[in-house]
Amino acid sequence: MNKHIFIFLSALILLSKLVLCQEHIKAGNLNPILPGYFADPTIKKIGDTYYIYATTDGNGGGLGPSQVWTSKDFLNWTIQPMNWPNTHWYWAPDMTKGYDGKYYLYYSQPVEIYAASSTSPTGPWTPMNSDGKSIIPNYMIPGVITLDAQTFTDDDGKIYMYWGTWGIYPDHGCAVGLLNSDMRTFEKIKLIPNTDAKDFFEAPYVFKRNGIYYFMYSSGHCEDHTYRVQYAMSKVGPMGPFEYATNNPILYTNEDGTIHGPGHHSLIEENGRYFIVYHRHNNPFSGGGFHRQIAVDEMLFEADGTIKKIVPTHQGVSPLIKNSNFPKNIAYKKPVSASSFYNEDFKPSFVADDNNGTLWRAKDNHLPGYITVDLEKVTDIRTVLLQFEYPTYAYQYRIETSTDGNTWSLYADQSKNNRWASPILEHFDVKARYVRVYILNTQHPGLTKGIWNIKVYSETYPQKTLWSEPQPMPTPESIVGQLVHIQPKNLQEASSYTSIPNKGLLGGEFKGQSPLVVKTYYGKKAFYFDGQQTLKSTFKVPTNLIGNNPFTVSMWVNNPTVGRYEDVLAYSKGTQDLTRAVFGVGSNTNKGAVTHGAWPDLGFKSTPKEDQWNHIVYSFDGYMERIYVNGELQKEQNRMLFVKPNDHFILGSSDLLDNHFSGYLADLKIYNTAVSADFIQHEITSFKSDPSYFSLKSEELSIGTIKQVRNNGSVDLHMVTLQNAKVNIVGNRTAFELHTVEDSYLSEILKSNQYTIELDVFENNSWRHYVYLNNSGKITVFQDGTSIKTKKFKAIQINYNFKLLVSTPIHFINVYPSLFDATTIASNYAIWKNKLNSPIVSLIPKFKDVCRYINQYDAFAYVEDEAKDMKYTFYIDGKYTDWKEESFILFKPHSVDSLLTVYMKDQFGNISKPASCVISTVKPKYNEDVPNDEIYSLGGAKIPYWGNMQVSSHLDSTKTSISLKKNVWHLGSKHTKWGSNDLLPPFMYKEIKGDFTIQLKVQDVAGLQSKTRTSSEAGIMIRTAKGNSYINNTILTGWNLGNLWRSVGQRIHNEGNNGTGLHFEPYIQVQKKGDMFFLRTSKDGVYWNDLSKLPIVRTDMNNEVLQVGIYQIATNNQDGFGKFADIEIWQ
Repeated sequence: MNKHIFIFLSALILLSKLVLCQEHIKAGNLNPILPGYFADPTIKKIGDTYYIYATTDGNGGGLGPSQVWTSKDFLNWTIQPMNWPNTHWYWAPDMTKGYDGKYYLYYSQPVEIYAASSTSPTGPWTPMNSDGKSIIPNYMIPGVITLDAQTFTDDDGKIYMYWGTWGIYPDHGCAVGLLNSDMRTFEKIKLIPNTDAKDFFEAPYVFKRNGIYYFMYSSGHCEDHTYRVQYAMSKVGPMGPFEYATNNPILYTNEDGTIHGPGHHSLIEENGRYFIVYHRHNNPFSGGGFHRQIAVDEMLFEADGTIKKIVPTHQGVSPLIKNSNFPKNIAYKKPVSASSFYNEDFKPSFVADDNNGTLWRAKDNHLPGYITVDLEKVTDIRTVLLQFEYPTYAYQYRIETSTDGNTWSLYADQSKNNRWASPILEHFDVKARYVRVYILNTQHPGLTKGIWNIKVYSETYPQKTLWSEPQPMPTPESIVGQLVHIQPKNLQEASSYTSIPNKGLLGGEFKGQSPLVVKTYYGKKAFYFDGQQTLKSTFKVPTNLIGNNPFTVSMWVNNPTVGRYEDVLAYSKGTQDLTRAVFGVGSNTNKGAVTHGAWPDLGFKSTPKEDQWNHIVYSFDGYMERIYVNGELQKEQNRMLFVKPNDHFILGSSDLLDNHFSGYLADLKIYNTAVSADFIQHEITSFKSDPSYFSLKSEELSIGTIKQVRNNGSVDLHMVTLQNAKVNIVGNRTAFELHTVEDSYLSEILKSNQYTIELDVFENNSWRHYVYLNNSGKITVFQDGTSIKTKKFKAIQINYNFKLLVSTPIHFINVYPSLFDATTIASNYAIWKNKLNSPIVSLIPKFKDVCRYINQYDAFAYVEDEAKDMKYTFYIDGKYTDWKEESFILFKPHSVDSLLTVYMKDQFGNISKPASCVISTVKPKYNEDVPNDEIYSLGGAKIPYWGNMQVSSHLDSTKTSISLKKNVWHLGSKHTKWGSNDLLPPFMYKEIKGDFTIQLKVQDVAGLQSKTRTSSEAGIMIRTAKGNSYINNTILTGWNLGNLWRSVGQRIHNEGNNGTGLHFEPYIQVQKKGDMFFLRTSKDGVYWNDLSKLPIVRTDMNNEVLQVGIYQIATNNQDGFGKFADIEIWQ
């Protein structure tokens, strides 16, 4: 019996949870109150009209346009365009009545507040500063980052303004100012510290009730579930002090998550009852958290005046709704059908449920879609009301009616509409049973075809559409499908191409200044990118690939060494959030795969494996973006995009022409549609259908002993074990020196009746091309394209157990399970000959200077990098380095008379003549250490070691500190920056002219011990005397940068980082040699790693007296410090 009761109760609990999870989709819900995406609401009631001023959301970051919603009954709301502002951002507007009876509108852009006035609460608005400047700049008072202005009028008529964001930092909080009569300046301003308003983040709101001032605000992150409303109280006055309430938070994410991230609110009071108007995330939750909707719920109080926990609802509050003369919606709960719908979250029936939290979306956002309401009987229709998903975007649509569902009549034709509105009201008298709405096109390219509500009235709705001004509409494109397809299938191997034909629908070519070489790599012919090439298309990016339009990028890539950023394709322009379309194969976890700008960036769940063929697909259907690697779904997220088109498709780098791809590209396809998982599997099967063969190539291998090498003739990983083998330099080429090749796959081919062996042999002091054919025991041999007698072929033998016995150095050997014909033999010989005839074999590398020490233990050499696409190996103390792209090396000689030898290699394994240099025995001069017992603090008469110092003129406000103890320098400051004498960071330096090396250990930085990333940086600074040109090698843990470098000057701003964050390498070094700077990091101060994009060439800093030293800077009004030890300067 108990068991049955338990089962019954469990089922009842499960059922109640399911019902609870369905609450938000119930027909007739009053929350959200507006049909669309809006945030940060300020609600006002003036006369008999309600006004809601809000951030226009769902458009990529609160980008406007400015608007206000109005209603007389709190149920039927109309959006009204406003003339101001027209800026990029429109955040958190507030409107209030001023001392003079005028209306004042305040809004935020990032860290600034602007104002305008009007005689009407809907404008037109006149900016209060005619020069376009803000009324409140950032950090108008210390400790307050400017944002989210909100006004409060006290009982005595005085008007106060509150503002602030990111108030969680130490010594931060919210500002409150008493406004002067001009409504833009302040009689006094005060900080409400975050010790009173705990966890204050943003969105202050103040009201007064029964003698108590309530300071309300939002905490947490607005984009996720942590966003919540908290409050503090004061009986002193509107400027505090305030006491944090013990029952916080009072409004937060509910249990089932359907009320998610509620906050940034205002209040409306009616008849002694208080209602909170706030935003929350939409259902289902959109990626990024910037598709918010506005809701209202009642706020109650305890007897002592504390605010009770607010119960957020989907049902909303009916007491605010007034009786009105609006007719009945006869489409409510009627049957609905559609051309398609995206999934169960966007069902057609939602357009007939009078619920602003549910909507219908068509499956394909790049095609027209339609939806039909069945009124179940023929009836009078006088008005059709539409509420499209995005009220501030124009939709082109058509409404049709029918009595039988077969024969249709035009009701309203807005197929050329270019204005936005909500609601849209179409008035026309007709008798019909069915109402069908076609969505044809949208102002934002690729906007989802969605509708919140379709309402139908048998009586004329007493309102006309309030249209916006005309908007620009995109021109529809007719080309749909595979727009781009490039592959080297019909291009000549070993040839270089500066122009690659596009086999896709758009035609044209990709052109670049640096040629791409076609090579066969692991069984596939591919374009080889050396990490420097960029190609641009001769054709434009079509409009149906921009904005939020769907796309698919499919590529076959092999990246021998995967870097953090390896961008293969881009077709966007600019750096604004959500506007980029950059696709790569990098290892960076945040945006190694896709860069859209900000939160939609994607890294791979698992970085595609190095040195193997990987099929990568990035596909977006207008709502969900998915990444597939080798047919497996790695990531999927929903998003809305605002891709801005470049003038060209860009191949080999990002849209900023950086983060170049290095590796092999065998196939690239671009579609302006999404693709299915089945389509992806078909692509993989097709790519791998080419037959494999056995192949050993030496051209990419390092010089020295080799135990394993990969079979280059197979797409799949297949390693070949070699005995007593090495790679050497033979006849100006890389070559295997081995005796036996034994492999199961090789033996399988050699056991067959027909096979071909192609190899590159060094004999009689020259290289020869051989083709060995076995046709059922009949042997034919070709030497350099000509048939010879088989007995002359002695380079290899096949023994009884199908091993290859090799008697001479070979550059490569290929064994195919088929016979070459005469054409193939001639073609392959021509390819081989083309590879062999390289000008590099006659070149001799040139050292730029003598090889010399840069400090006590490390020597440096630099080879002139005149030949393109070369790699270098350096031979020192009996060992070769791996082949490297950099023509310079930092090394530790074993003896003072060590000899350094360098070779250059091209892409096909051809090698230059050697060049050598003897390391100079003259070592640089070392600047002596500071005595270990010397102590210094800021203000001391003599500055030890450095001799020079720069600090702020306001030491107290910037909290500047400098000290030396036990040979460790401590530099600290708060809210410092270059370029302002008032806020200059601490900088200790020597003045040096000529070449030098400075190296040191950054022993500690702000946040390291607590494992907190900060915006404080500390490191080496090299700058000109005027200070407008500099190079630094520094530590900045914020944004997970870690080791960071910058090169800044007139029209120069380059930087890079290693993305190590708190795990940075503490030893840093800068070497100057002429006009070149080499920046390095180290974990131990012994072995140094070059930072990216070296050398940094700065002709403007050569032959100049430079300030060389240590600095610390702390932005964002944060405290920061750096500790420096083991400082060495060599000249």
